[in-house]
Amino acid sequence: MTSRRWDTDERGHGIADARGSLSSIKELAELAESRDWVAEDPEAHLLPGLRERIDMSGLSIASVEVEPGGSLHLRLTSATKQSRREIRQSVWSILGGAAELTTLVRETQHGDSVSFDVVTGIPPGGRFATHGHTLRIEVEQPA
Repeated sequence: MTSRRWDTDERGHGIADARGSLSSIKELAELAESRDWVAEDPEAHLLPGLRERIDMSGLSIASVEVEPGGSLHLRLTSATKQSRREIRQSVWSILGGAAELTTLVRETQHGDSVSFDVVTGIPPGGRFATHGHTLRIEVEQPA
């Protein structure tokens, strides 16, 4: 086997593809390309729901910033060293306070910081007109 997919992987390959999800993935990609799709004032729309979840997570807000393109950027800190899985579980719980009907989350790590880039929105046909939000959550922890 050339590359394990996780520590106990003995197969080296999966059992299927995810083509059944491609229409949803493509829909979000098309919405993300729509002019003026990202809603204004992300602090008012997203931060209250995120704050409530952050308070329950054990993480703390270090800073909040709205970037020029309308993305909400949260920097969170952890008082104790956590595994990447523990950070991921906390952040996914936090995202529940802001996620819309369709959401993409991309996780990356740089040193002791783990970042989550998020695109979330409402596709056409929902209760509200289609719109979306982008946010980045960075979690820093003690070395």
